[in-house]
Amino acid sequence: MKKIFFSVMAAAAIIVSGCCQDKTPRAKHVIFLGFDAMSAIGIQRAETPTFNYMIANGAVSLDTRCCRETSSSQNWMSMVCGAPLEMTGITSNDWERDSYTISPSAKNKIGIFPTVFDCIREQKPGARMEAYIEWGAETRMYDMSVFDKTLCSGNGASYDAEQVLDAAFASYLENEPDLLFVSIDATDHAGHSYGHENQGFFDCVHRMDERVGEFLKELESRKMLDDAVIIITADHGGLNYGHGGDSMAELRIPVIMYGKGVTKGKVMEHANMIYDNAATIAGLLGVKLPDECRGKFMMQAFEPKTDVCYVPTPLVHPFKGVVDPGQSVSITADIDGAEIYYTLDGTVPTCQSTRYEGPFTLPEACVVQAVTYKNGNYSEVASNFLSTKVDVNEAAVQYKLYKDYPSQQLPDFTKFGRADAVGYVSDFSLVELPVVRSEDHFAAIFSSNLKIAEAGTYRFRLSSDDGSRLIIDNKCVADNDGSHSFNPVVGTIQLDKGSHIIKVEYFEDTDGQELSLEFALGDAPFRPVLPKDLEK
Repeated sequence: MKKIFFSVMAAAAIIVSGCCQDKTPRAKHVIFLGFDAMSAIGIQRAETPTFNYMIANGAVSLDTRCCRETSSSQNWMSMVCGAPLEMTGITSNDWERDSYTISPSAKNKIGIFPTVFDCIREQKPGARMEAYIEWGAETRMYDMSVFDKTLCSGNGASYDAEQVLDAAFASYLENEPDLLFVSIDATDHAGHSYGHENQGFFDCVHRMDERVGEFLKELESRKMLDDAVIIITADHGGLNYGHGGDSMAELRIPVIMYGKGVTKGKVMEHANMIYDNAATIAGLLGVKLPDECRGKFMMQAFEPKTDVCYVPTPLVHPFKGVVDPGQSVSITADIDGAEIYYTLDGTVPTCQSTRYEGPFTLPEACVVQAVTYKNGNYSEVASNFLSTKVDVNEAAVQYKLYKDYPSQQLPDFTKFGRADAVGYVSDFSLVELPVVRSEDHFAAIFSSNLKIAEAGTYRFRLSSDDGSRLIIDNKCVADNDGSHSFNPVVGTIQLDKGSHIIKVEYFEDTDGQELSLEFALGDAPFRPVLPKDLEK
């Protein structure tokens, strides 16, 4: 009986093995283009005809998550090696080959975690690989010797995005390598300089889209995509003027796939991780990643299309902040043949809401919420708070501004001397404060009287980059101190009907500045503290 049993088991194993043969799609060439800080929401709001074309004729994921924290080094590494930072040991931008806390769980010949580039070189020694990298510090994480050709900033050389793209695209058209890896940093610079919700950032994304479009046109005219797949993605997103936090704008990155075998018009509905990129490159080229890797091949891009289609989130102009009385508000969506619907009362818009027909003026300070609608599909909701400018004589928030404050903690404002500037602003934000966006190392204290119409338990959400603290009637309600990226903190307090003394303390360290205050009674949705809620 034992012989019969083992014979049956052996036969079953053969059958199972036959059923589980690798059916991963293959391609002879992979073109992998990474754009630093080009978030999933960023490509939807910018004008991107090339990306839109590739999405319509290929596949897209708008919910691929990067690793925490949302900074560059650990995410570029996870992207190209197929493993999270706990395995790679690259945990921040401070990582160096001779200075780290977590040891890599696997090592290549130079002692760092192996990338998909190492795996291709080892398993396909005849493959041709080329790398073009704008951010020179990125190369410290890779064994650059595995590439046949490189152009990278660093070691005294500096190349901008246009030079990197020129060299990369020209070389691919001439040499047609098995793998082309391009890493562009210009989009990250635009986010830090202009803000990730600013037209300057959108213009940079649009320019990258143009460059890819020029390259794509050449590839298609030369019929060089018959056995190739293009993958476009990012290392992280951004919020306001920075990144590093846990907002969805920072965590979610796009993945666009176009080329051989990719399903036309496919929206990947299930979330991916950034390290799935490396697994997908490896699968397409037929190589295996180390067992320590956690990435999965993005098979969704090759599965049959569903009824879900790509509908980009609309953009409200101006994006946020204070608008002049009578200034028009407009809403756009980067897609043809779609409708836009919006609300001004805080409710989620649907196709039963007000249809956008053209620019309009605000009746009062409010939250503008909008969706794009096409073929039965809604975009995500765009939600923008806009308030009309208050007359200087009606502004009720007094501020005191102190410059040249070098600490990474909130100060004791009672020990400061004379302020560098004193005045009144409309709300608890930095919009009207007399500082420029690039300015660092300052502190400010805001004070006013909060009018409460109904007694109850109120929740306050204080968000800032860097530290802040909310004090009501001499009680600390929300403490958001420390040097950090944009971060929200929620606190609660019981308030009686009437007027309450309210103060917000704030300091700016470096790399971005932002402050906002919202509140809600009980479980109601948060809304900004408006000028009408305040009095001198």
